[in-house]
Amino acid sequence: MIKIHIIILFFLTISIQLNAQNDEQKTQNDTLKYHRKKGWNFGVIPYIGFSTDRGFQFGGLINNFNYGDGKIYPKYYQNLYIEVSRTTKGSGINQIFFDSEHIIKGLRLTADISHLTEQALNFYGFNGAQSRYNSDFINDGSTAYISRVFYNYERKFTRILLDIQGNLGFPGLKWLGAAQVTKIEINSVDINKLNKNLKGSTQLPAVDGLYDDYVKWGLINNTEKNGGTISLFSLGTIYDTRDNEGNPNHGIWSEAILAIAPGSINPENGFTEIAITHRQYFTLLPNYLTLAYRLNWQQTLSGENPFYFLPYKISSIPFSTFVDGLGGSNTIRGILRNRVVAEGKLLGNIEFRYKLFHTYFYQQNFEIGLSSFYDAGYITKKSKVDLSLVPTADRLKYFDENAANRLYHSIGLGLHFIMNQNFIISPEYGISLNKNDGNSAFYISVGYIF
Repeated sequence: MIKIHIIILFFLTISIQLNAQNDEQKTQNDTLKYHRKKGWNFGVIPYIGFSTDRGFQFGGLINNFNYGDGKIYPKYYQNLYIEVSRTTKGSGINQIFFDSEHIIKGLRLTADISHLTEQALNFYGFNGAQSRYNSDFINDGSTAYISRVFYNYERKFTRILLDIQGNLGFPGLKWLGAAQVTKIEINSVDINKLNKNLKGSTQLPAVDGLYDDYVKWGLINNTEKNGGTISLFSLGTIYDTRDNEGNPNHGIWSEAILAIAPGSINPENGFTEIAITHRQYFTLLPNYLTLAYRLNWQQTLSGENPFYFLPYKISSIPFSTFVDGLGGSNTIRGILRNRVVAEGKLLGNIEFRYKLFHTYFYQQNFEIGLSSFYDAGYITKKSKVDLSLVPTADRLKYFDENAANRLYHSIGLGLHFIMNQNFIISPEYGISLNKNDGNSAFYISVGYIF
């Protein structure tokens, strides 16, 4: 616990020491000459990405911004994002996202419709280090090999979400109300489907995965094992003083959200969850260097949060299609995706963002940026795990009941290609600082992670 307190104090000390300096700097607008954009800016591109977790990603996306007469640039009147893509590891993204502060006067409207498929979503058990991870189990050259998809299950994720924000009469302070319906279907990995084009020793063996074992041992109950439908209602407050949402140089973005899944319409008698996030941005060298950090705490307060919903990240802007954590491209870059699943988690990220190059070309503002980062996570509330039905040999093999609560952390570098301060392509490479959480990972995604 001492370690996590030190991290919190570190972030807060940075905030206090730099805030006075930043207040002076933020009154001086960056002197980089951004050309004001007008009308619709159409970003229609074939999309080729990569993630260690998902493999190569291919498809297409449309990201259109309406800047109107340009007076509010780099803010926009409407943002429409559409993506249809697939990956070589069996994932699929089908998403329509819309965001605007100008459809209904005085309100910000955000809507999202997503259908995400995963042939082999990562699953390592609950409570991080208390669930052992052994890379030999998925290494077909090892004598301990079980299956390349031993730490996986199949998931289909469908979400319809509407988020409304309104002003509270103080600059930057807003209220939030949101409703969403999320249908999640869970099954064992379809071995026959994955083996369809494989031959001989490259075929996957017909064996149980960790998910199947958890069902057999009662660690995942029969009500939850195949997923379910969650109807979630959220209330919250937001304080946002960023100079630019997509590529901020200074300001604060904080929010506190209470999510309620009423027991009358949800399995397991419902639950409540809280998510508090503080993000802050400091201009260290005007026009060139920005320090950004994020602290996030999310925890189940009451009721039974189904196992398949525990990794879900609650946010006021649900743009990301990577809704899982902790571990992976949107939370702790470099460690295994979903390595840390528990009732309560604390996440911290700190980044130095450097503007390497800026130009105006074909009536577009372009930048190239570099970043270095440190990501960390910590469990604040463990999930209940009853090992009484787990055979002794399997207990020793898959669990470490005496494992101390510890940090899950990584370091890494990023490269960012930025158009008109809102459309950002980000290749990033993260290195795990604990070999039991993975080695390293490479990602290509859209936007900064916060």
